[in-house]
Amino acid sequence: MRSTHFLVAVSNLMELAQSNFMSSVTLKWQLAVRMSEQVMPHRKMTEFVHSDSGLFDLVMVETFCQEYTVAMGHKYGAPVINLAPAMLWPSVSKWLHVPSTFSYIPYYALDTTDEMGFVDRLKNTVTGAIQLYAESYWYMPKMNVIMDRYLTYAGWESRPSLERMLGDVSLTLVNSHHAIGIARPYLPGVVDVGGMHIKRPKPLPENLQTFIASAEQGVIYFSFGTVVDLNQLPTEKMNIFLKVIGRLKQKTILKWTPTNDSAGLINLPRNILIGSWFPQNDILAHPNVRLFITHGGLHSLEEAIYNAKPLVGISFFADQHFNMNMVEKKGYGKKISYFEMTEQSLENAIGEVLSNPAFGEKAAIHSQVYRDQPTKPLDRAVYWVEYVIRNGGAGHLKSDSVGLNDQQYFLVDVSLILLVPIGLITWFCYAVVAKIAIKKSYNFTK
Repeated sequence: MRSTHFLVAVSNLMELAQSNFMSSVTLKWQLAVRMSEQVMPHRKMTEFVHSDSGLFDLVMVETFCQEYTVAMGHKYGAPVINLAPAMLWPSVSKWLHVPSTFSYIPYYALDTTDEMGFVDRLKNTVTGAIQLYAESYWYMPKMNVIMDRYLTYAGWESRPSLERMLGDVSLTLVNSHHAIGIARPYLPGVVDVGGMHIKRPKPLPENLQTFIASAEQGVIYFSFGTVVDLNQLPTEKMNIFLKVIGRLKQKTILKWTPTNDSAGLINLPRNILIGSWFPQNDILAHPNVRLFITHGGLHSLEEAIYNAKPLVGISFFADQHFNMNMVEKKGYGKKISYFEMTEQSLENAIGEVLSNPAFGEKAAIHSQVYRDQPTKPLDRAVYWVEYVIRNGGAGHLKSDSVGLNDQQYFLVDVSLILLVPIGLITWFCYAVVAKIAIKKSYNFTK
């Protein structure tokens, strides 16, 4: 999830962290509407939408929680590429008709993996069905209203429906890779480019290099990204982090800037370095960094596995639960429940990952799997972007199933036709058996 989206739409971190598998879907819809109503009326947005900014060969959008942005392709008469910030969710799979079987492809916000028992498969099916069907009656109409209210460029009256434009997207670039997520089927117009933001590590600033190199027992890097603000956490939770860090032999780099409201916090341990921002990938590339404590954000996991660093994750919301569950399943980290976290559980998890070489070995194995690609993710993304331009939108990458309605796609009409002879045969057999039974009963009484 994009940090700018939720920094605008969410005022309370716990609103997201306390959502369950059912409310995670509807809460996402509510946040999307709230975000859109705050961002779209902005003067700069209005000027951009109504400007005559010339001709474009291609439009790239991110439709997550802002599906209406696909309309910019209609404005400029150009093919559209969609950037998916996480593994494909059921809605996108539906628009593109990409196979999305609920038995083994989980919804990204579920607290599960691709190995689901009955209860998890039931939850996955329910949340998937809500997105596939309920969103058509509650969420998408609201997105259509927002689109018609704010994207009123010249000629907007002739544009197709929002659902039609989403299905006509030329290419979808997905921030995913099977070394971190799951293996799943795609169509040619869907390409994994997970980790394309990762660049070759740069030399660290002198203060960081000195701090890390001087740590005889190694360094722990601790960051919850840009969405999870540590200052929003209760004091008792922050004190758990600080107390456990203070007892460790390792030094810790913590992405955090205390505020004036940080009353009640214990004093900072001597083995800690804090700051509002750090060059995360460059730090993780340092050989003396032994562990990454994270919230389970996808970019953080990609950088960790790229640099073969084991993890301890405290997940809060969205795809973070699933991401950390996959980390545990693959064996290169431990997950802790935020609401059940204690000093003991946090210290045990950190100690286990640091002391057991199996975690580092698994991280190295999956790092090799991730790096062993025929092309770099960014180069692959550039190739396919240029491919769409060279081939006039590359409509041949799309399946003809996009033109089918739900009844045709799921073979509802065929199933009903097949049920007719089955029903007739069943009725005929029942009638014959009943007639024989009645005849025998009549002969017996006679």
